[in-house]
Amino acid sequence: MPAFLTYLTAVERLSAHVNSLPQEFSKALGEDLEYARFGAALVELPWFGGWKLGLDAWLGHGKPPAFTRLMRERAPVAFGLKAAELVSNGALVGTEAGLAFVAGYFTQVCVARALEPLVSSLIRSHSKQGESASAARHRIEWAQSLALMQDLHGSPLVGTPAIRTKLQIRKASGARSVGRGLYELMRVSSQEAFGEAPKKPEVDSWVRGAFLYSLALSTPLGKLKASLGGALSQRELYRGPGIDVFASVDKGLDVTRDVLSVLGSMIRRNNFGSRSRFKLFEVCPEGSPEQVMKAA
Repeated sequence: MPAFLTYLTAVERLSAHVNSLPQEFSKALGEDLEYARFGAALVELPWFGGWKLGLDAWLGHGKPPAFTRLMRERAPVAFGLKAAELVSNGALVGTEAGLAFVAGYFTQVCVARALEPLVSSLIRSHSKQGESASAARHRIEWAQSLALMQDLHGSPLVGTPAIRTKLQIRKASGARSVGRGLYELMRVSSQEAFGEAPKKPEVDSWVRGAFLYSLALSTPLGKLKASLGGALSQRELYRGPGIDVFASVDKGLDVTRDVLSVLGSMIRRNNFGSRSRFKLFEVCPEGSPEQVMKAA
């Protein structure tokens, strides 16, 4: 969850340069940015599925929920591929909305992989005494997300009403459930990639929790949360000797554009056969961020 803001900021940065994307995705991001945000946020959304998880996420401790681990570790690329194939065939959700979701989803996959070497290194070198690896990751990724927003907007926006617009993951403002078509796109893709899928009421609870989280971040309570970390985090966790989070995010976005170029070709030819899939896996290998980092 602490990387939630990073992924949504990365999608916004991708959408600001749509001319570098295949026409299908350029149009989709221009019309349905909220669906792209949803795709980018998906791996983090299970953190918001209940008070205990939400409190853990807010306080910066606790292990990632089951579906978050599943999406990070089992077959993240296969999930995105299946979603793209379903959208290409006109199934379940509108074409632009579906393409925006796919673009956002692969933005998260690629940016998470680009950041993982930095985050893993910082966990080893900057963990506090007695701090677990998961708590250190929360703290580091949260500090990085605030600094990234500061870089792009001149302010982290946390603690102001403006943050709510950056976290809007549904088309209707204040929407607290996921549409049936988008849910079915997730469910079928998840079943294909992971052999299991969350139920719709579970996904709806994630969306409601994310909405409440955005409200909390827009209040003085959010400003208090943002104040934790300070200048040391900016200097040592975001940009310093051997560390440049902004450049790593841009590197992830470059890979995202390559992925969307391959997918655009597959969609135009309506060809999701083994040869086309192989080309995508060459650009974006299967596996968790940690596995891809070790194989690099």
